Amino acid sequence: MLAKLKLVKTSKGIDSALMLSAMLILWIGNYSNLDLMIADSMFDGTRGQFAGTGSAWAGNFQLGMISLGSALISLAIWDTLHPLAWLASRRSALRVVALSAVLVPLSIYLLSSFSDVPCPTDLLRYGGLEPYTRLLETLPASASGMVCLPATQANTAWWMLALPLFCLPERPRTALLFACVMLLCGLAAGWQQQLHGTQFFTHTLWSAWIASFLIYLLQKLLRDEDALA
Repeated sequence: MLAKLKLVKTSKGIDSALMLSAMLILWIGNYSNLDLMIADSMFDGTRGQFAGTGSAWAGNFQLGMISLGSALISLAIWDTLHPLAWLASRRSALRVVALSAVLVPLSIYLLSSFSDVPCPTDLLRYGGLEPYTRLLETLPASASGMVCLPATQANTAWWMLALPLFCLPERPRTALLFACVMLLCGLAAGWQQQLHGTQFFTHTLWSAWIASFLIYLLQKLLRDEDALA
């Protein structure tokens, strides 16, 4: 067990975890009915709409995440111009977090612009016009363009997965707990969007995976640069 825990802390272990999690998400989206089961449970057939339609919670949450991200970006810029009296690891973490607050939402948005995956509200099943297709299936030529994969509506929350870096390397257990909390916050934001019918569960998972992968690359790149400095 200890050997497995040590492996996860290495670059090779993280690479393996990212690869396996991507395969799992792909399997869930293409070979299971979990997306439809969750969406069906949230759809009110009597009213013909999803349960969360009209809720303002998601908008307020996104505004809060944008404000927090902007504050950390400003702090990182200040640290670049006037270095803070912090440990090198903390200053490096601040740069990764600030870059993540910019690049994670932007990357998810750009990737979604190439997507042709229907949103739940676009499907015939839920009162729309489009047929349901899985990730590896081809949409009919008559289908209109979509932007639902990866999920863009809650992408302002996923950069928070970089916040646990502030706890490293001194407190790895705290960082792991913090990461779990941030993951739950992102999933909660995604769940709210699923209640609106604007994305499927696997769309949320893909957004989380993309954010994790990008944060890992940023952390590794800046760590290597600090080692060379």
